[in-house]
Amino acid sequence: MSIPSFSYVTCHFSGLDFIVRIESSLLAADILTSKRIVCTTPVPAFCRNIPTDCFNAIEGNKLYKLAYYLENLTSLPTVRRIWSHGSAQSNAMLALSALAQLMSTEFHYVVPYLPPALKQHPNGNLARALTHGMQLHIDGPLYRRMAAQEFVPETDEWIFGEGASHAQVQHGFSHMGKELTEVCRELELRQVFLPSGTGVSARHLAASLPGLATMTMPVYGDAAYLQNVFASQHSNEPHPVILSPAQPYRFGTLHRELWELHTRLLADTGISFDLLYDLPAWACILQHREKFTQPWLYLHQGGMHGSSTMHDRYQRMLAAG
Repeated sequence: MSIPSFSYVTCHFSGLDFIVRIESSLLAADILTSKRIVCTTPVPAFCRNIPTDCFNAIEGNKLYKLAYYLENLTSLPTVRRIWSHGSAQSNAMLALSALAQLMSTEFHYVVPYLPPALKQHPNGNLARALTHGMQLHIDGPLYRRMAAQEFVPETDEWIFGEGASHAQVQHGFSHMGKELTEVCRELELRQVFLPSGTGVSARHLAASLPGLATMTMPVYGDAAYLQNVFASQHSNEPHPVILSPAQPYRFGTLHRELWELHTRLLADTGISFDLLYDLPAWACILQHREKFTQPWLYLHQGGMHGSSTMHDRYQRMLAAG
């Protein structure tokens, strides 16, 4: 099996010149063999021996969020159970299910609600997480306790916050920071953009890129939420620049204009972007195009397995007119 890698691809869209960092496996063959790829980097050493099915489940920024555990798999303490909570198609849920499988421990995941159709016929990330042995709990009160950080695990249990947040997140983003610093210096890039859910990735990435401007926007929550997240870090560390969308989109909802944006992005770049995070981010970028010094770097969010279920929802919406 070849070592997984990340490709840096030159793109042009709506008057903007930029470079996309993306998992090479997500690119079409004609792009992989083209001169558009200006740099390719292998995945960090800590994940090169992960089985393919687990590596495919721990994708995007979750690879770096869980780096501490992946790098120290053989020396981690024995735990009976891992807990987390969030949405039923969460990328973090899928990644944690694979981590628990690698650790040979139980993974328990809590959602507040599950639509009857999804409960009867699991698909997307939910179905994949269940194949990794995840035990699902549909429990509104427990979910609210976990969201309020009022759930206390037993001494032989671990708990990860929503989005796979934990105390060792910076460990992985220091790896990404070293790669991006070197590549951006070589390509003369000064700006890096990624969308934010909980804001944890952008916060820790900015701390690892003191010589670059890290830019983000809120996909989940709003600018004030992200400001609170970033204010909690050490004051001497660089903070991400927050771009506020002119039209906020409710997390996970469908919008015809976002689907049309997806279609244009795919046609112009040849790259399929994540429907949940990347599309609202691109809508925001186009609203703030004057803030970008071209060319600049966009961090593709991965998450294409979870994106497939949202793609199906869009198809049903479009078919209904």
